[in-house]
Amino acid sequence: MQSSGEAAVTPRGIGPMLLGVPLAEAARETQRFDPAAGQIGPGCDERDQISVVLRAAGESLSVMAMAGADANIEEILAIPADGAGAVTLADAEACRAHGAAFAARLAPRLGEALAWSVRERPVSHEFVFPFAGDVRVVSRWFAGGKSCDLLLQFGSKAGTAG
Repeated sequence: MQSSGEAAVTPRGIGPMLLGVPLAEAARETQRFDPAAGQIGPGCDERDQISVVLRAAGESLSVMAMAGADANIEEILAIPADGAGAVTLADAEACRAHGAAFAARLAPRLGEALAWSVRERPVSHEFVFPFAGDVRVVSRWFAGGKSCDLLLQFGSKAGTAG
């Protein structure tokens, strides 16, 4: 049974998944949105994590929160749940615009995004729209498949650059 309420998006995270909060506490609180979501388990990078689909910022988001060695949340990743967040677009500029539009929808909750930048990766171009604090929207353009996906990221894995 899913809660009809929306989870709050703040500069620290989404709903009960907030940077610095004990993962076990967030897992318990997440159950009010989805009783099956309070499970803690190893994620793909071996950090303990929880996952849930939440209604937040006017859309459905698939949200994962990962804990560091201290068992507190150090990173939160959210992607639009509809269509797994990936869309087919004409070119990199369309992907950048798609990311800018997503960042603009979050502005009422996170403040205006700061100047965007591009990170060149081996198979993608990442357009990064940072907000104040440790929050950013990333739209990734994959030229080979003409696909663009969106990511809302809070914090980052310890020892890695955001």
